[in-house]
Amino acid sequence: MINFILQTVVIMALSIMVSYIISKPISLFIKYEKELPNKYLNKIESALFKILGIDRNISMNYKQYFLSLIILNSIFIIFDTIFLMFQNKLSFIGPKYPGLSFDLAFNTAISFVTNTNLQHYIGVLSLSLTSQMLVIITTMFIGPSSGLASSLAFIRGFLRKSNSIGNFYVDFMRSLIFLILPISIISSIILVILGVPQTFSPFYNISSITHQIVYIGPVASLESIKLLGNNGGGFYGSNSINPFEDPSNLSNFFEMFLMLVFPLAIPLAFGNLLGKKRGLTLLGSILVSMIIIIVLSEILKPIGYISYRFGNYSGILFNSISLLTNTGAIDASLFSMSSSAIIAFLFSMFIQSIPGSIGTGFMYLIVYVLLTLFILGLMVGKMPEFIGMKISPKEIKLSVLVFLTHPLIILLPTAIALSAGYAIHILGNINSYTYTEVLYEFTSAAANNGSSYLGSLGNTFFFNISTALVMFIGRFLPIGLMLAISQSFSLKDRKAGLEPLPTQGILFLLLLDFMIFLLAVLTFIPFVIVGPLSW
Repeated sequence: MINFILQTVVIMALSIMVSYIISKPISLFIKYEKELPNKYLNKIESALFKILGIDRNISMNYKQYFLSLIILNSIFIIFDTIFLMFQNKLSFIGPKYPGLSFDLAFNTAISFVTNTNLQHYIGVLSLSLTSQMLVIITTMFIGPSSGLASSLAFIRGFLRKSNSIGNFYVDFMRSLIFLILPISIISSIILVILGVPQTFSPFYNISSITHQIVYIGPVASLESIKLLGNNGGGFYGSNSINPFEDPSNLSNFFEMFLMLVFPLAIPLAFGNLLGKKRGLTLLGSILVSMIIIIVLSEILKPIGYISYRFGNYSGILFNSISLLTNTGAIDASLFSMSSSAIIAFLFSMFIQSIPGSIGTGFMYLIVYVLLTLFILGLMVGKMPEFIGMKISPKEIKLSVLVFLTHPLIILLPTAIALSAGYAIHILGNINSYTYTEVLYEFTSAAANNGSSYLGSLGNTFFFNISTALVMFIGRFLPIGLMLAISQSFSLKDRKAGLEPLPTQGILFLLLLDFMIFLLAVLTFIPFVIVGPLSW
């Protein structure tokens, strides 16, 4: 236990230190939406935008911004679907694999574009090396870049009065070229040093009594963006349980660190621009909530020995950080986890903001801040304000819509899957355990998390199409609504002075955490009681 506590503290401390460094360029990208103050970066950016035909002087309102995001992401969904369906004809590296069915290709394309990485297939047995590189690894950069770009625009709306929130293509390219791509390359090199393979050879033939084929490929490059971008999809079907993805205790530590870097950097960037104490309060809220979830996951002993290589504590810690950041990677089997761990993982995905995925997690946190201020305002009889701006009924209605979208797209398809017999078809008799598997599947899809009980068992027409729709709605509808909230605040007048309900300090931190967990418990506890709480 002491080793577990020490490991947790060291990972958190190191992540916060690096996140603080990364928060500086994020703050610059938010503040300087047209031209960067650094002349070298500005020259690189100008040349790049000229080649791509991007005019950074064009500003967008939230509708134009959101439409641009949808168009770019839809292009990749269409490309990925077509490529995976015809990979037997389009692959040019390594052996050719049969094309995927439309429903599986469609599910996989939406899964990776939405930063979910739900996998109803086994990578090394279903995808060619060309598909892994051109579709999977390439698309793994699109989701996190889109999420980070959205958060830049979202924060910008609170920063200054304007009828625009930025330019999506500018924010997207800055996020990709100056942050995610270079850090991912450095991380890939470190992973190679730590023993993760990186090669264009698809497999090794090992001469032994039984003759064995060991599948390999560009694992390190996939692994770095998988974790740094909170993607979660593995090169192998067993994800980071496979020693090629996570070969040692040191690589295990480094991979946990990677998952936390960007989600913790964004509240610090928010604080750089809108008050350090406010940013630290939000970061503190995230850390306290994370500790609660991690402790909850450790309450009961696991069903089995969950990690033979790293031990139970490291396995649970890795999975907890992965679920908290909506990464969805695992280095210990979910089937061996205790009911308390599964409950902790479910609540991580129900809440989505402690710290949540890159970009969107922080946006959800601000929605919780607005709901908390509204409820507290009703209790004390004061008009709620945030950063010197009054919170109007419009922002509250939009925040409520964001909050209600999540349970609706989880519970409706779960009920259909159970009542129409689709779950029985692949899981057999329905009991509290199999019910949990279905609830977990749609919760993971809605939260754009990607961890899954079903795995390749979910490769049926119903589960492929239903989870694809849930992933798409769960990703883009809340982003659109949250950008609308930002636009609404960007049109407001700011006033100096004390807030009626201070949003800085330990008191607000505790109230915010209390409201976050209260809302999650009131919404989902009946369904948790029927599921993992009944094991």
